[in-house]
Amino acid sequence: MTYRCRSEIQRVETDVLAIHCSDYRFQAGLREFLDEGLKLQASYDALVVPGGPQCLVELGTLPKFSWASRKWARLLVRLHSLKRLVLIAHQDCGWYRWLEESQPAQLPVRQRQEADLRTARRVAGDLGSGLAIEMYYAGWDDGGIVTLDAVPP
Repeated sequence: MTYRCRSEIQRVETDVLAIHCSDYRFQAGLREFLDEGLKLQASYDALVVPGGPQCLVELGTLPKFSWASRKWARLLVRLHSLKRLVLIAHQDCGWYRWLEESQPAQLPVRQRQEADLRTARRVAGDLGSGLAIEMYYAGWDDGGIVTLDAVPP
């Protein structure tokens, strides 16, 4: 099978890396937010993994996850001369449900996610000098529409 896309290859340089979860329920909303909300117009690198930015946070029992994720992120920052990092966590994340089963935390899930965003922000300082870092939390409203809120440092 050959599929011919309507899209052309992106030839504009980017300076942004977005790290977010792979949960299918949020993909359209996250792309819309990145393209229109942040005005990136599909011009960003993406690291999309279960748990999103939590991949940068070292877990005692899973150190290879954060090691590999940091290597990938550092590679993208260096190869593409990235200057901006967008970290997005989200409501009802399956990765965090799994974490709660294997590594219970003292915090409610959203607080744990926001704490992990802040830890990922600190860790991301080692990815490249002068990297501007933004943090967001995605959820949905009563009508099922995806919403994103900035998370303060």
